[in-house]
Parts: sequence; C-alpha cells; structure tokens
Amino acid sequence: MGCQQNPCAGCGKNACCSACGQAREIRIRRKDADFLLRFAELPFLPAVRFSLRRLNGSSPESDCLAPVFLSAPSETFPDVCQTAGILTRLLEQKLISVSYTEPLERFNYSNYVNSAAFTDFCARATGFAVPEIEYGSMALTALGQEVIDDLELYVLPRSDKL
Repeated sequence: MGCQQNPCAGCGKNACCSACGQAREIRIRRKDADFLLRFAELPFLPAVRFSLRRLNGSSPESDCLAPVFLSAPSETFPDVCQTAGILTRLLEQKLISVSYTEPLERFNYSNYVNSAAFTDFCARATGFAVPEIEYGSMALTALGQEVIDDLELYVLPRSDKL
C-alpha cells in the first residue's frame, strides 16, 4: 500500500505532498512495516545487487536482482526475491534510500558472496555471463523516519518472517 495517488484536497498535488499542510496518509503492508522497523534498531543496513555482466556488453534488467538483503546466508533465492520486493516498495514510497556507491565500512559482505541465494543466482547464468555483486547500503529517509515514528505509536507486532 503506497501513498494515495488522489490529488491533495488542499493543493491538488499528490496526496503525499504535505507542502500545503494537509495531513498525508501513507499505507504500507505489514511485512513492509516490519522491515522498516529494522531501521529503528540500526540506521544503516547492508544491501547488494546481484547482476550478470554479459561479455557482449549488453545486460538486460532481468539479469539483475536488487536490492538484496540477507537475514541469514542460508536464505533461498525465492526468499531473497521476496525481500527485494519489499525493499523495492519501500524505495518507491521514498521511505528508504539505497546506494551502491557507499557500501558500509568495516561490514563483512562475505555472507552475501557465500550465500545460498547468490549460488542459485550464479547457477542461472547462461551464455557468456559473469555473476557479480555490487556492495551498498540502505538508510531511512526523513519520510521513512516519520513513518517509523507513527508505526511505533501503534506498536505493531512483528511478523515471524519477512
């Protein structure tokens, strides 16, 4: 559930504009909220991009999975894809930002390289493709912090699995 796309009653812009002083409403799914609450514990989280570099120079977007976050190195490729969907929704709602030019300093990304999910991703490489991982990080945006503050008011119980 994202920002309501109906025009703002106050100014006619996107309902999430907040520039006119009208209250805005952001709706998110339970699993998205559960993941967002992780940022209340840690301000920055690791993120990586799995990609296949084609030796002929062209790399379709289908050769890429991002953003990837692992809770455990044993997570399966379908689990990682589900989490990537959650993170993509949070990015689209501008609740988090992801940067592949600013990996976390002193973070050991070896769990990503040695993960079951990356091994499965590599097995999907066909033709002349080289699997790669780009290291990065995720952080809350100011809007994301506002949403966390609101979520904490409602004391949402965490789901068992993201």
